[in-house]
Amino acid sequence: MALQHSHPKKGRFMALQTLLTQIAALAQKELAPIVQDIDRKGVYPEQFMRELGKIGGYQSVGTVEEGGNGLGLTAQILAIREVGKICGATAFSVWCQAACAWYLHKTPNAAVKTRYLADVLQGKVLAGTGMSNTVKHLAGIEGHNLRAEKIEGGYRVNGVLPWVSNLGDTHIWANTAAVDGGYVMFITGAQREGVTLNPCPEFCALEGTRTFALKFDNVFVPHEDVLAEPEQFSAYIQSIKAGFILLQIGIGAGIIDGCLKEIEAANVGCGEVNFYLDDQIDDLQARFDTLLQKTAKLGDAAWQGEASILETLQTRLAAAELCLAAAQSAALHAGAKGYLLRSPVQRRVREAMFVAIVTPATKHLRKEIADLEFSGEFSI
Repeated sequence: MALQHSHPKKGRFMALQTLLTQIAALAQKELAPIVQDIDRKGVYPEQFMRELGKIGGYQSVGTVEEGGNGLGLTAQILAIREVGKICGATAFSVWCQAACAWYLHKTPNAAVKTRYLADVLQGKVLAGTGMSNTVKHLAGIEGHNLRAEKIEGGYRVNGVLPWVSNLGDTHIWANTAAVDGGYVMFITGAQREGVTLNPCPEFCALEGTRTFALKFDNVFVPHEDVLAEPEQFSAYIQSIKAGFILLQIGIGAGIIDGCLKEIEAANVGCGEVNFYLDDQIDDLQARFDTLLQKTAKLGDAAWQGEASILETLQTRLAAAELCLAAAQSAALHAGAKGYLLRSPVQRRVREAMFVAIVTPATKHLRKEIADLEFSGEFSI
């Protein structure tokens, strides 16, 4: 099922359809044969990630002048969804890359954008986001793990972050650090002196996403790598928040697509008895259609800097809840076959759980929604 896209120009619509067709073909060719190894052996599909960059899989969050294609945030959500139809873990890695590109697209500082954005958009440099701790800290959920000291030419950063994904020896990522007077947000990388990537405990899923704990030991960050100085931080974090959250819906949407496909397949042989289950495919599809339309509207608004943060949080929560419902329904429709370790349904259940717990997690979303509704501050 195609998502009706709200861009008025036919040329842009055709460009998007061409891009999505290319992504689907690449995912089927390069990703589908190794999806079990990604899920169960923790294989990181680096070749696919780079090939995806070559065909424009990250370029929608940058303008043509920046090295992107200018199709916008909704187009990028759909690109992530296309990958998620095959593999939810790799869709998450694609989200990491797209999120970092989004930060660079929105930065008010020309130096850092010029240094990194085009290469990230085109997949020449792979990138993570490193913002989970920041987002939770700003919501009042946990303390801030990184501390920066302003020194000549930039900042000196220390601290440890437990979970940062889509990393490698040549990857870059974004972080924030607390500094006197507020926070600074910046780009750094694994090759920087004082940065250490440490393995994390084994996950039940998403192992093939190159997730590490990061240690910063007197890491120097020059002003040229700063996305937002302390005096810019408040306005900047508001400018990126809706896009950061909406892009995650692409992960969930792809997983939901995969679950609906499994339900449909299960109903071929067991449709009569499956009729007695809750969450039938027609009901799930109707909820999905509503979610996709809402996401497209918000994605277009966020691209213009006009998305309601309350509606964004509500829609992201709806995506997580629908993802869980679709995955459970797919497992029940498949029956015993869906309990086999090699079953796509079994993988989808674990992927869906990740959508519900990745920052902002379901409980985080509900807290922020309640806080906004209580304060009456419904816009960004």
